[in-house]
Amino acid sequence: MYVRRNIRIAHVFNDSWRFLLLVGVWSALIVYCFEFLGWEFLAVPFLPVSTIGIAVALYLGFKSNSSYARWWEARKIWGAIINDSRSWGNLVCHLIHDDNGRVDHGAQLDLMRRHIAWVNALAFQLRTTTRLRIKQRTRIFDFRRDMDDHAFHQRKESYLRYLEQEEVDVVEKCGNPATQIMRLQGADVRDLALEGQLDPIREVSMMDMITRFYDSQGKAERIDKTPFPRQIAFFGTVFTWLFVILLPFGFLDAFQGEVETHALSQLMGQEYMFVLVPFTMLISWVFYVMEKVSDSTEDPFEGGVHDVPVSAISTTIEIDLKQMIGMDDVPEPLKPIGDVLY
Repeated sequence: MYVRRNIRIAHVFNDSWRFLLLVGVWSALIVYCFEFLGWEFLAVPFLPVSTIGIAVALYLGFKSNSSYARWWEARKIWGAIINDSRSWGNLVCHLIHDDNGRVDHGAQLDLMRRHIAWVNALAFQLRTTTRLRIKQRTRIFDFRRDMDDHAFHQRKESYLRYLEQEEVDVVEKCGNPATQIMRLQGADVRDLALEGQLDPIREVSMMDMITRFYDSQGKAERIDKTPFPRQIAFFGTVFTWLFVILLPFGFLDAFQGEVETHALSQLMGQEYMFVLVPFTMLISWVFYVMEKVSDSTEDPFEGGVHDVPVSAISTTIEIDLKQMIGMDDVPEPLKPIGDVLY
């Protein structure tokens, strides 16, 4: 998630200069063919081109709203995981005791570390597959940094380090580690109830919380496993490029009309016609950015610049739970890297 208030111009230029160069060359070529080769048939009325532009703008607005809805739902899911994790820590700290008030601290630590493992396992699973390219330089669109740190959930050690060896053996045999870790939590709660550390009411409370975690996991997996409708994404890109290609043809008619209205000389008219090049570049860039903004928020768990910062959220949960139980190895909150919080 990009956390700087204003996006750096250098980052924007880094993502746009190739597009601007291509549009500039294309529009200059159209002007050259029209003015110097006499291809007057290239000029088309500006009205149909502007109509296409309006349609594309409306379509991109719909696509952007749909993409943001996915991103916001993903952020709400992880917000619920934060809140429920804190509630889980409170339950573990205060509900586990026998009828005489004796507390099994070892059981509390097991439930806490296993929950931290579940959070990290879920983050790892959500980022296992990605369509983003690895780039070391910060890019606003289509960028994913190659981090060599467990906290960024690109290795299994991000959650395996919190599990006992027998738990690792169970989890590694299954295709969904997070699900199995939470199942082990449920089994541990059941055992604590059988040992007298939990009465039926407290057992039900903790089992209900496990159900809430499963619910959040399922919601996150639904977003991760269900791609943004490709027909919407694909035709948004196609319509944008169609408009960009047609734009200089429509400008020929509009700018030629200005030349004739003001009765400019041939040389001045030719120079004036080339003014459409920067205008074409500017308007095309606006539509290009509109399309890329929606594209960059389609899949909020890939680890890109604009995705939900699940690594930072997972670290926040780990800090809260370890401080609740009084553990010593409390990590530092993750800091933004290159204006991006992962």
